[in-house]
Order: sequence, then C-alpha cells, then structure tokens
Amino acid sequence: MLYVARDSNGKVCELHQAPQDHAVEALPADNPEVLQFIHERWRQNELTELDRDFVRAIEDIIELLIAKGIILFTDLPPRVQEKLQRRKEVRGQIHYAGYFDDNPDGDIIPI
Repeated sequence: MLYVARDSNGKVCELHQAPQDHAVEALPADNPEVLQFIHERWRQNELTELDRDFVRAIEDIIELLIAKGIILFTDLPPRVQEKLQRRKEVRGQIHYAGYFDDNPDGDIIPI
C-alpha cells in the first residue's frame, strides 16, 4: 500500500511509503490515481532534465559564438552575462572537485 495526500481539488499531490500527518489514505500501487501521479511526476522530471540539457546547449552555442568572434560577451544583456558567469563559476567548482572525471574533454555536453 501507498499513502496519498490530496490537494484541495481531491487530486493526489503526494505519495508516501508510510502514513504521514497529511497522507493517511492507503491506495494500492496499481491504483489509477497513483499511476497517474507517478506518470505526471516522471514526465515533469524528464522535462526538467531536458530543459537543463537545453540550457547547457545554449550556453555552449553562446561560448562558440564568442570564441569565433561572432558576438562579444559584452553584447549580451547584463543579466545574461551575470547568469553565464555564475553558471561557469559553479561548473568550474564542480569540475575542480572532481565530479566530471568521466569526461576528459571538459564539461561540454557531448552531442
């Protein structure tokens, strides 16, 4: 059995293996509402991952355009410059910590 919490519309909004304060309704794992909730969460996670990969691909394209002299970093809006710099710093810190050891070519997404 799985324990569910429901939102104000009565739709399953949380799923737990054990009863919680707000999730005491027990449903079998093959219940259509449980399966729908799991499917929606899986699709949302897939979309989030695709968005993350897409953002990284756009960053790589911007870096390529800058490297080829097609655009200047300073041509980008200040907020975009800040975000790109911050992401580059964080990626550098992660890379320095050794989390990308499996990619000898750096932290560029392989295509």
